[in-house]
Amino acid sequence: MGTELALTRPGNLRLFEPNKFSQFDHQPSQPQTPNQWFVQRYPDAYEIHGSPFLELVELMDSFTHQVLSISLNHDFFAAVLGGRKDLGQHVVYFEPELAWYFLDSDGLYKSTTAEKLANLYRALMMACLKDMPANVHKLNLFHEWRSDRVCKTIIQRTKSILAADHTFFSATSPHQRIRGIELFERVARKFVDELLTHEPGQILRLADAYGVFRELLRARELPDIKRSDFKAVVGPLITSQFNVALRNDLAGAGVRGWKNVRLVQSRPG
Repeated sequence: MGTELALTRPGNLRLFEPNKFSQFDHQPSQPQTPNQWFVQRYPDAYEIHGSPFLELVELMDSFTHQVLSISLNHDFFAAVLGGRKDLGQHVVYFEPELAWYFLDSDGLYKSTTAEKLANLYRALMMACLKDMPANVHKLNLFHEWRSDRVCKTIIQRTKSILAADHTFFSATSPHQRIRGIELFERVARKFVDELLTHEPGQILRLADAYGVFRELLRARELPDIKRSDFKAVVGPLITSQFNVALRNDLAGAGVRGWKNVRLVQSRPG
């Protein structure tokens, strides 16, 4: 029997505490309380944020007791919505866009919504309820902890618990999503590193570079990019790589490009 069920008097309030087994003790095959159910599945959330519930354990007679979850730890359940590392799950709140992203099975982060996260939370509460023995009072699990009021509070708390800043999806980050401005920079880095080379006397025309870059985007099924955005993304990388700036006076009036830079013939896939 779990430590949180140890009774010294009627009406004990208990937070979850890990069982301390002796050589003669055996961990129950099924969780006996809501605390046990959630901590078994989300031990990391417990280690950081503590017990999922404050539970009231009431002695009914000499042989039976009843467990009632009377208060809920919002921080714990906000962390739960971040997913389980052992299952490859991960959810973040990307602060620059005020948007939610989840890690899909293909390794890419994809957008989700607060409503879907609330649905997941309610589903977990129902799954816990169905596994509970008869001595666990189920009203709060079914109604109170699944109410719109509680869901909104947990989702709001999740924004800070699962917050990710602008570096999470940066061009140099290992995290990738299907759509995002950083994807242009990833392609831009590949373009500058693999398709451009230093060669004295040569001129890389802006129009030519822009055309090849758009081909790279199409090959990757990425959205097109405006010329002004192309200059903003690629220009600084060329300057950093070859120490040259975009000029407006190359090979005739109005011709824009970079001097001493050449576009190589082969193009990466």
